[in-house]
Amino acid sequence: MAFKHKVGLIFGKFYPLHCGHIYLIEKAMSQVDELHILLGCEASRDKLLFDKSHLPKQPQVSDRFSWLKETFKDRHNIHIHVLDEAGIEFYPNGWQDWSCRVKQILSVHKIKPNVVFTSEPQDVKNHEFYFGCPVVIVDANREFMDISATQIRENPYKNWSFIAQAAKPFFVKKVAIIGQGRFCDLSIQLANIYNTQYVPNGYINYIEREISTHHNKRYLSESDYIKIAMLHVERISKAVETANKLVFTSIDFATLMQYYSQIFQKDNDVLKAFKDSYHFDLVIHEKDLTPQCSQQEYFEIVSKKVEALLI
Repeated sequence: MAFKHKVGLIFGKFYPLHCGHIYLIEKAMSQVDELHILLGCEASRDKLLFDKSHLPKQPQVSDRFSWLKETFKDRHNIHIHVLDEAGIEFYPNGWQDWSCRVKQILSVHKIKPNVVFTSEPQDVKNHEFYFGCPVVIVDANREFMDISATQIRENPYKNWSFIAQAAKPFFVKKVAIIGQGRFCDLSIQLANIYNTQYVPNGYINYIEREISTHHNKRYLSESDYIKIAMLHVERISKAVETANKLVFTSIDFATLMQYYSQIFQKDNDVLKAFKDSYHFDLVIHEKDLTPQCSQQEYFEIVSKKVEALLI
């Protein structure tokens, strides 16, 4: 009998991409020569999912697409397509219109599927009817991977280990703890406690490296502040890639801009752009807390504020 090129289909919102999705995709890929993933999106439905969730921010279609692309970048027989479901009745209705939209994509890319893979038994009959090919159910009872996107949306940090590695940086929260002396140690302490990344204070680092090494000390120039800000963004962005839920540092861009304004008696558009565009989820200033606390009291206060971020 002649060998038949097997082409599979998988549908999903991947909101967000998690280990259960990855298992479904890789299990499917073990049974076909070519696999096409259709990423479903519909603006009002997606916004509703976000509003009902505890996600820190709403994943966009571009985010979900990039998570899939990054996760399967070395799997050259896996192809990802965006399925715009605008104007189609929400699931479980709208099967006729939805299947027509899918078939348009299949036609454009000359895709002729032999099999559909799903973890949802209730969808089997409709897949068989509208696509005219068998359906393989994978891990319907979540015995191999006991997780769902709903569970992650309800509590992403409790279910952190199940979020796809490519998606985790999107959910990492950034914390700046700003003060003097031992108060700055809190960033390092909490990074150690949460087994995550600490990003050194770029302002202090720059002074130590560029200024203190000179025999004749000089003031930071205006351009030095821009370099410090750029260095800090680079370091935080790198730390986020491997962080465990949180990233800690001891300076933010509002503080850096304040230092600049105090010295030069003017604002800087570049630093303002950094402040406005680079978001920290929590900024704690020593000056805003009860004065003359002990280090232990500061530790307890700040720890509770950080812990509240992950609820």
